Amino acid sequence: MLPFHVGLFKQGLPDIQSALNKEGQQGWRFKQIVLPSTEWGRSDSMVAILERAIDLPG
Repeated sequence: MLPFHVGLFKQGLPDIQSALNKEGQQGWRFKQIVLPSTEWGRSDSMVAILERAIDLPG
């Protein structure tokens, strides 16, 4: 989860590219961003959904 503030009075985004690049170095691939909203359409978090392949034994 990447904390930030977006709303009527505050705006700003986290460094998404650096966060995703860090996860990408560990084999994760970006799938989707979800912005849960609270009252007045304000969001204070961003959820990045990532995926990666797993090796199954056998």
